[in-house]
Amino acid sequence: MTSHITQTLADFVHDAEYAALPPEVVDYTKLVILDTLICGIAAGDFERSHMMHEIVRGLGGPQEASVFGMADRVPAAHAAMANAEIFNLLDADDTFFTSSHFAAFNLAGALAEAQRLGRSGRDLILGMAVGFDLNARLNLSSIVLGEGEDGSFEWARVNGMGFAALGTAASAAVAGATLDRQQVRHLFGLVSMMAPTPVVNTLTNRLEHNTMKYANYPGTAQAGMMALAFAKQGYVDKQDCLDGEGFIRAQGSLRADEELLVEELGEKWWILETCIKYYPACRYTAGPIDMLRRLMREKELCAEDIEKIEIRMHPMGYALRIFQEPPKEIATDHRAALNGAFNIPYVMALAALGRTPGPQWYSEENLKDPEVWKLAARIVTAEDESARDDVLRAFRETRIRRFRKTPASMSVWVSGQEHRCDAEYADGDPWTPETHATWESVEQKFQNFCSHLMPQEEIRGLIDCVRNLESVKDVSRELKLPSATA
Repeated sequence: MTSHITQTLADFVHDAEYAALPPEVVDYTKLVILDTLICGIAAGDFERSHMMHEIVRGLGGPQEASVFGMADRVPAAHAAMANAEIFNLLDADDTFFTSSHFAAFNLAGALAEAQRLGRSGRDLILGMAVGFDLNARLNLSSIVLGEGEDGSFEWARVNGMGFAALGTAASAAVAGATLDRQQVRHLFGLVSMMAPTPVVNTLTNRLEHNTMKYANYPGTAQAGMMALAFAKQGYVDKQDCLDGEGFIRAQGSLRADEELLVEELGEKWWILETCIKYYPACRYTAGPIDMLRRLMREKELCAEDIEKIEIRMHPMGYALRIFQEPPKEIATDHRAALNGAFNIPYVMALAALGRTPGPQWYSEENLKDPEVWKLAARIVTAEDESARDDVLRAFRETRIRRFRKTPASMSVWVSGQEHRCDAEYADGDPWTPETHATWESVEQKFQNFCSHLMPQEEIRGLIDCVRNLESVKDVSRELKLPSATA
């Protein structure tokens, strides 16, 4: 066991400097910031977001930081709590190795603290990069996927996102720069006391989501922000919560590889390996959607030409019952986007019909459209068994036990003819030049998701501001976020 891991990481957070960030890390971090802001703007007017708005209004307090979809500012801790949930509502936020989303936590914490204190764009970038790196290292060190006795893939029986409270706190601490070295060290212990505990994992067997989907995003972000406030006031706690398996195991991990927490620390920046998503849907749907849209363009097909589609999904995705038995309808309540994001026949049908990807995919009009469900009924799923070897190699032969490829294949029947498609990567994956996200591709996502919510001049202004974020002197005044969606 490596000793003093906790203090090493705490000192990494305290000592972080913008000048130490490589140019490619700065650029990609800004891209992830813009992408996450897009997700917040697009989700701000959803019913579940309105529910959160009422919660933070009721809590009261000083007007310090923005909440997406709200006109008034709220206390920074409440803003981080609300925005972490809102950023993830559409499941369009970045995905780290198809296993977790946590840029939502990092931007929620860093943005709230930067707005509260009037910090610079460089402070925001640094907070985002450092907090993301901490979350990534915690995620990679947490072994939550395994093999069953029959060779099938299994998730840990309890799980959660409580570990991301550390990344939230780190992002806020770096962006705010108000803690001394000892306070940052105590911050880690305080987070370990406050982070939400894991819950019994029902994700693999459920066919619909509850309001919090698969994790307590608001509670996790709030825990990180409260720990920050406690540390600032002089609360002390243990400085060894990550030395050994204690905290990571307590968060539901099967076991921990704690040395990964500090391996190449400050040299390897994990944000460079997070995927950008262009659809408001689970990452396992992205490859099939890409393939279908590409095939329809190349063959000049219309949706009505399609007789049947069989999607052969990545084994880890197909392990979820909701992909094996996709529901035939989606209730039009506040959970519609949560459930729709995992309904692959539904999102594939929308893509085939040319419906612009974005929050409008979960409008009542689309959710109740007979044309959508008629096509969805012709779409079936199966497991891509050929991908099992790649997954097993990742589990058994790589230190991080993660797979960069997410292979999938499908067959599309048109006029009795089968068209076979396959792909190893999805658009937005950072591992190939062809799929790597660009400013242009994320700008197009902004248009798809938000052109009906914001004037073009505001969209252009926000893009330019984030692209030149290192020149912003005061995030609170210069980063112009829409105060409420129309």
